[in-house]
Amino acid sequence: MLSREYRNSRFLVVDANVKVRLTLEKYLKSFGAWVIDLAADGTEAVNKSQNGLYDVVICDYQLPGRTGQQVLEELRVKRLLRNTSLFLMMSSETTREMVLAAIDHQPDAYINKPITCEVLKARLDALLVDNEVLYEIKHAMDMERWSEAINRCEEKVLKGSKYSRWCQKTLGELYLRENNLREAAPVYDEVLQERPLIWAQIGRVRVWMAEADWEQSVKALKAIIAQSPHCLVAYDLLAEALEHLDQPEEAQEIMHKAVAHSPLSIHRHGKLGELSWKVQKVDEASEAFRNAVDLGRNSILDKPEYHIGLAQALVEKAGAQPPDQRNLLAAEALSTLDAARGKFPMQDSHQLQCTLVKARAHLERKEHHEGEAALAQALDLHGRVGLGEDVEHSLELARTLLAYEKDMDAEMVIDQVKMRVGDDPRYARRIADMLEEPVSEAAKVEAARHNKRGIQLFEAGNIEGAIAAFKEALHYSPRHVALNLNCAQVLLKKLERGGGPEDRTLLQDCLRRASRIGPEHRQFSRYRFLREKADAQGA
Repeated sequence: MLSREYRNSRFLVVDANVKVRLTLEKYLKSFGAWVIDLAADGTEAVNKSQNGLYDVVICDYQLPGRTGQQVLEELRVKRLLRNTSLFLMMSSETTREMVLAAIDHQPDAYINKPITCEVLKARLDALLVDNEVLYEIKHAMDMERWSEAINRCEEKVLKGSKYSRWCQKTLGELYLRENNLREAAPVYDEVLQERPLIWAQIGRVRVWMAEADWEQSVKALKAIIAQSPHCLVAYDLLAEALEHLDQPEEAQEIMHKAVAHSPLSIHRHGKLGELSWKVQKVDEASEAFRNAVDLGRNSILDKPEYHIGLAQALVEKAGAQPPDQRNLLAAEALSTLDAARGKFPMQDSHQLQCTLVKARAHLERKEHHEGEAALAQALDLHGRVGLGEDVEHSLELARTLLAYEKDMDAEMVIDQVKMRVGDDPRYARRIADMLEEPVSEAAKVEAARHNKRGIQLFEAGNIEGAIAAFKEALHYSPRHVALNLNCAQVLLKKLERGGGPEDRTLLQDCLRRASRIGPEHRQFSRYRFLREKADAQGA
């Protein structure tokens, strides 16, 4: 039978070393294989796979350009490798990080190099036998005949086949795929009554999550991680469940642990970046997104969201830096966006995010003409998408408009957001904070530090030093009402003793920025007093 399997199968051998390729070709011919193609790198492997599907791919992990894992992922995503096909990964050193990087697309076997003829024959023989027995199920899955695949799995389980466990695992996955939770749960429960297998525990959790039983899911996943710390899918699911329970800080900590276990996982770095951004840990977000972008350079799993996330984090970091560093970070953000546009077809939502980040980057670089153009494009995109746009994108648009002192446009966007979120107190607090200070948390910290120093200098009688400190604070948070009024108060004190045109100009700017508040604002009486005092002095 095995002779027939080799003869009827199409093989692809992928290795940068021509001697290895020819040696493996010789081995396969001695096993009875007739159709054997060779490839020197991942690009050639994918190109050859597009010309015809292979039954067995034997691929080295360390390839020029992209890794063997990235080749596997691309073949699976593009459906150039069927369920009935086999993928064997070769490596001179099968590291834990390499194995754990595979999330959804795992090879059928790992083989350590150098490979002997006997070892390759033994591994392939076993895999081909298993594949022949399970062929009808896998073929039905390739044809997307899910009911047929389910029926054939059930038949083997009822007959007590030695492949029953594989069939139960596949059966659970197929039921979940069809969202048939009533049938999926008993499959996992039956297995767990016999043995506490990890895959069955994970499957049971997936059922709970599909039922939105987040509390039970979190409890079970924490138990799985305590029992099996290297079960990385448990970390992924736990972070997802914690997000649904509105616990993003804990979800971010969990994803940190997952990334520590699998530092080569693009998906997990991207998820860590997303969670870090959500909890406003901007440095961690930029590092995670940068790792995702670097790892995804030659991978089909790369996403525009990782590049946009990196650019957004860089601009956010720039807002809390001195001018030189601010310019560098903003410039890097712009180049990151340009690279993303060249690599991905952009949907309207992606375009909107890109133009918003671009507008903020130009603002940090004081390139107002370019920034205004990007902002106009963002407004046009947001209007095109309308109320179907993500609330977070709308809030970011409003924040950017406020940074450009386009308060009326920002208020229109905020009104749209309020229509969608209603009286949700989380959004009400965020909107209030944004209207007061539309800058990053790091910039707020810097502004507060300089503001405190300005107050101390003013109390010590150092007028010039206080003005310099308040100007520095306004550099980080130009719209903050109290900061503007602090600066105005010190400027009025200086103007009583003389002062110059530049002091009067700065005073008017400070009072103009504070003038947007109404009588209900806690600083309004102070603003009115300083405004009247400035008018009395002819300032």
